[in-house]
Amino acid sequence: MNSCPNIDGKEVRMRVQIGYLSTFATLVFITYSIISDLGIWRLLIFFPAATAAIVIFEVLEKTCVVYSILGVKNMGKKYQKEDSLEIIRIQRVNSLLIMIKGTLVAIIITALTYFL
Repeated sequence: MNSCPNIDGKEVRMRVQIGYLSTFATLVFITYSIISDLGIWRLLIFFPAATAAIVIFEVLEKTCVVYSILGVKNMGKKYQKEDSLEIIRIQRVNSLLIMIKGTLVAIIITALTYFL
C-alpha cells in the first residue's frame, strides 16, 4: 500500500518524545506491578502500552491518526487541508492499521504483564 504521510518535522519529534515518555511509564508500571503483585490492577498497563505503541507506529508511518480522520496534514509548519480524496482514503486506512497494530501490541504487553 502507498504511504501518504501527514506529519513531519516538529510533529514527528513531539510524537517521539511522547513515545519515550509512555514507554518509560509502561516499563515503570510493569516493574512496580510485578514487585508489588497488584493482581487485577496489572490490566491498567494497557493504557500506557497502547499510547506508546500507537505513537511509535505513527512515527514509523509518519501518519497521525487524528489528522487523517480530520483530513488535514501538518508537515512541520502549519495545518493544511488535504485536497485529494485518494490520499485521505490511504491515510485513513493507514490510521486504522496503526490503531489495530498498537492495540494488539498493548494487549500482548498487558497479557504478558498480567500472567508473569
